[in-house]
Amino acid sequence: MNKNTRIMVSSVAAIFVLACACPATSLPTINTQPTTPPFVVPPTQAIPPTQDGFEVPTLPPLEDTNILMSDDFNEFSSRIETTSDETGSSEIKDGVYILRANGDVWNWGKSNSEFSDTIIEVDASMTVGPANNNAGIGIICRMQTREDTSIDGYLLAISADGYYSIRSILAGSMEPLVDWTYSDTIVQGSGHNIIRATCDGNSLILEVNGEQVATAATISGGPESGPMAFSVVSFESAEPTVEVHFDNLVVTAP
Repeated sequence: MNKNTRIMVSSVAAIFVLACACPATSLPTINTQPTTPPFVVPPTQAIPPTQDGFEVPTLPPLEDTNILMSDDFNEFSSRIETTSDETGSSEIKDGVYILRANGDVWNWGKSNSEFSDTIIEVDASMTVGPANNNAGIGIICRMQTREDTSIDGYLLAISADGYYSIRSILAGSMEPLVDWTYSDTIVQGSGHNIIRATCDGNSLILEVNGEQVATAATISGGPESGPMAFSVVSFESAEPTVEVHFDNLVVTAP
């Protein structure tokens, strides 16, 4: 199954597209996924021991003294943007940050603060998505918007059907640093996953549910600082709507 990977921002951000098996829209075409099979938590909060039959371990606690930003979304927060348009929406409701995408393009909500070297940790659960779980859930670090509205950054992502990837974004063009790869550690479907994305110097590290699944090096000329963002997408054009609930965000210095 192909991961049709395209990215867009809302009306106040940039739009960029990954080429996919779906017909392209008016957005620019970027990179094509291979046709091989498919393919930011207060550390003390209790995590359910099991989810959909999978054990979900608790990640090692983060050092409180290193915390740059945290949010449990139990009340309205100015730390991260909320938006709504035809492409999707983001809001804080019922104790979670809800991010929706209404098409086969990545939609995101970004922080109002900028960071350089960070560890971004968050709980994520897909509540609406395609029947085959072919949807992406990601964290963008060092996100920068250029004058022409294209963006730079790094996307560390999983899919709800059990895959992970690390991708660079430069002037609106995305390249795989680690292409979509399957892992049993990812809880599929509507299950709860703990995602930890480290962007530290030249090092990018993706951990899921306490297990390191991918590492990569940053690219030459890539951004060194910027907001972090949550990002989601449906890879199925016939089932374009996806909704993911994010909770217990903690951004720390490495």
